[in-house]
Amino acid sequence: MGQTEKKKAVIGLVVVFLVAIFLSLTTASIVKSTSTVDFCASCDEMQIFYDTWEKSIHGKAKKGVIKAKCVDCHLPHNGIVTYLLDKAKFGIHDYTVHISKKELDWEAKWKTRKPDVQMAYESGCRKCHKNLIAPGIPLKAFKAHRKYELGETRKNCISCHKDAGHGDLLKAIRERKSV
Repeated sequence: MGQTEKKKAVIGLVVVFLVAIFLSLTTASIVKSTSTVDFCASCDEMQIFYDTWEKSIHGKAKKGVIKAKCVDCHLPHNGIVTYLLDKAKFGIHDYTVHISKKELDWEAKWKTRKPDVQMAYESGCRKCHKNLIAPGIPLKAFKAHRKYELGETRKNCISCHKDAGHGDLLKAIRERKSV
């Protein structure tokens, strides 16, 4: 391999490296900007979810508790590849629904959701709530969490903590429908 060929190979590697850096930074910027609560609430379809989240235990209306963003609960936290693929898949779905102006029956979706949808939120809950049997918790909670930790129950976090993310969402959906 001559000097000219070596220079071309080095230049080619540098160009590939710079393109990879540019694409990585662009992707990171897009992921960050589309992971804010304000971005998620920017579509009319999501307003009810923003309103109920805002008043919930993890919303911005409460003091002294963890504030959760939409992506903290609604995207998996068991690997960056899964996270990015699901973020893209859900984003494309939500955008398609938004531009088609399709009216969604949120109450029907709520009633017919499958257990795997509820399980999808587990990694979000567990990202923050690592120690479920911490000293000082009530005995009832200790027993329930112990069964969960030992795999002796099919219940998941939102089986018991239904109002943690959006308060009484079903009530809010029904109220919005009747207006």
